[in-house]
Amino acid sequence: MMRSILLALLLRAVPAAAQVELQVFAGSSVSLPSPLSISQAGQSDIRLTAHWATRPFQNTPYYAARIALWRGNRGWLLDFTHHKVYLTNPPAEVEFFRITNGVNMLTLSRGFRQGDFSYAFGAGPVITFPVTRVRGLENGGGRGFWGGYFLSGAAVMASATRRIPLAAGFFLSLDGRASTTYVRIPVGGGHAAVPNFAVHLHLGAGYGGGHGARAAAASARFRSRAPR
Repeated sequence: MMRSILLALLLRAVPAAAQVELQVFAGSSVSLPSPLSISQAGQSDIRLTAHWATRPFQNTPYYAARIALWRGNRGWLLDFTHHKVYLTNPPAEVEFFRITNGVNMLTLSRGFRQGDFSYAFGAGPVITFPVTRVRGLENGGGRGFWGGYFLSGAAVMASATRRIPLAAGFFLSLDGRASTTYVRIPVGGGHAAVPNFAVHLHLGAGYGGGHGARAAAASARFRSRAPR
């Protein structure tokens, strides 16, 4: 009896061990129509309701990755989403307009899970690689950092993920996300304001994390039976 009491007190005093979970995803997204504004020095502004395509395998692939740290049924998720957008209804002044290397969202989220289902809410910065030509002016190669990347704005994101356990800690996952971003990118002779609202669907593979959920459940069962 004394041993059981001491073990119960220890379980209450020491939190469940943290579990690291790694995932990679392939997939695509659908962007809703959104307002697009392009400003160039000495020219009238171009304003339109932009329609976007993702084209996940063209130019650079669409992909995502996640590192999660779970403690019991709560955790922190660091997500990288390599989103892409191609303007499909450009006006006459716009020869091409795309952000394809890409609309890179790095979000830190608070996650919650029950069994093999989890959901999370977070936010973070957006790094873009725009490729545009407006009124004959390109956005200028070599600007920004690493040959064309710009810290351009911010994103908020919600996600829901369903794990499909395999063996030895490996699993497949079905993942859905909704993102809202606002970025300001350079164009030749000016800039563009580009809000984006997108739904993302992913198929992923991962490792880890699951033992933490089972251990937390076992610990909870023991606590419920332990003498008080």
